[in-house]
Amino acid sequence: MTRIENSTIINKPVDEVLCYASDREKWSDWFEGVSDFKPTTEIRKGNQAGYAYKAKMMGLNVNVETEIQNFVINQGWTGKGTKGVPTQTQWLFKKLEHSTKFTYVLEYKLPFPLLSSLFDKYIMKPQWNRIIEKSLQNLNQKFQ
Repeated sequence: MTRIENSTIINKPVDEVLCYASDREKWSDWFEGVSDFKPTTEIRKGNQAGYAYKAKMMGLNVNVETEIQNFVINQGWTGKGTKGVPTQTQWLFKKLEHSTKFTYVLEYKLPFPLLSSLFDKYIMKPQWNRIIEKSLQNLNQKFQ
């Protein structure tokens, strides 16, 4: 499984950052390449909230579904992919003295074992790194 981790420091309190970042309706405003969010459960926020969306990868829109797990106020949550490529994300919020450290972790496993190592190393992982870095920059700018 491939793991990518990236962080940013946002000059706002953790509760404000988490409130904004946990609003899935705002994700397409700052998270690169995601759109068309639709709830798949009655629960809209927190544990067991589910949603479907489109993620743009290599010029293609891929349908994805995710369920929120381990939601802890002012700390973060885990997003577990329920349809599409097997993925798991962690959204971690850490209170600093006058700001918030937000860490985004993506773990995924490509479905084709023979080619996945090279494909991941040269195509997928670099592209995901760029998407995550740009998304964290976008999020940080929302609080400027």
